[in-house]
Order: sequence, then structure tokens, then C-alpha cells
Amino acid sequence: MILKGLQADMVDLKVKRRVLSACQTNCYYVYREGADEIAVIDPGDNGEIVYEDVKSLGFEKIAGILLTHGHGDHTGGALKLKELSGAKIYAHEDEAEILKDPEKNLSGWFGKAYGFEADEYFHDKQTFSMAGVDFEVLHTPGHTKGGCCFYAAEDKTLFCGDTIFNCSVGRTDFYSGSMRQLGDSIRERIMTLPDEVKLYSGHGDATTVGYERKYNPCLA
Repeated sequence: MILKGLQADMVDLKVKRRVLSACQTNCYYVYREGADEIAVIDPGDNGEIVYEDVKSLGFEKIAGILLTHGHGDHTGGALKLKELSGAKIYAHEDEAEILKDPEKNLSGWFGKAYGFEADEYFHDKQTFSMAGVDFEVLHTPGHTKGGCCFYAAEDKTLFCGDTIFNCSVGRTDFYSGSMRQLGDSIRERIMTLPDEVKLYSGHGDATTVGYERKYNPCLA
């Protein structure tokens, strides 16, 4: 079993991780203890595996497929997962261009190139409930122009995609990347959160705001 259990501060919030794609991309399964539906964040490059994971966790319904950004290592499984589950795909509105353009979303790097539209687009600071979890959308451009994080404040948990990693930050040399914007996003949107907020990144192990504030060499 490759699933790795990670638990946030609130006892009834469950977060599990599946590592997918050649880039070792983290796909997260998020749900409440005793809930009848689950949210999937960044389904990597294999919708079939993600769907089987969801069923193995005891869920018949996916409440939504959340994308932190449009790169192919994070989105390659989205359409197949939607086909299998009937779940809608969600992304930030500024990422629509990248999702639709195979050259900009780098999908050809990971297999067959593709482009698609999300079913619904979020705007900055939008709040929504999914799988029993209250989220706020934090627009964090820099890795891509429409990159975003999903913040569950009640659970002190942030799903931050490729904006920040354990002791590192996202690269900015792809289409619409900007080191200045990335730095601003991290300083203004992530480092302003409480130290105990858990960070679930798009690659690598989980960390916290406080740990990154103290030890991330890229934030010096």
C-alpha cells in the first residue's frame, strides 16, 4: 500500500497522500472522519489509481477535484478521474489559459499533450465547503500566474501546491512564472499564517509555516 497517512491538528480531519508521476507529485485525499464524500487535490498523472484509492478508503463519492495549478504532473489524471467519478474539476480563474494550452501546461512532457477547461473557476479569497471542510482560496502567483492554495483555517492546514516546499520554493522558469510574484505570495499569503499551520506541498514531505519561517533558506 503506497498511501501514506498524514493527520492534521483536528482529530476528525484526515489527509492521505499518494505520490504519482515521474515528478513524484503529491496527490491528497481530504475528508472528515465519518463523512460520506472526499475531496481530491491534484490527482497527479493517473486518474484510475486515484479512483481506486478513493474506493479503497471507503468512498463512493468525490465531492470535487481541486487543482492548485495547471502543470501536467498535477493535472494529468483529472479528466479520467472526472469521467470515472462524475466529480467537477476546480481551479483558480487565472489558470484557465494554462489549463487549455498544452505548451503552457507542459502536459507533453509527461505523455500525450492535452488541454481542458475546469468546470468551475475560483477567485481569490473565495470560500467554499467541500467534503465537510471549509476552504479559502489563496491566490499565490509565481510558480504559475493562476497558482493557488487551499486553506482550511479551522484545521490549520494549507494545501500549497508548488508555491512552497519543505526548505525550498517552487521554480519560476516556466510560462508565467515570476520570482518576484512568488516571493510576494509566500511572504504575504503564507508567512502571515500562524506558525502551527501545516503545509502540504505538491512535492516532498509536509512541513509547517513556523518551520519554514525559521529554516527555509530561500526565504532568507
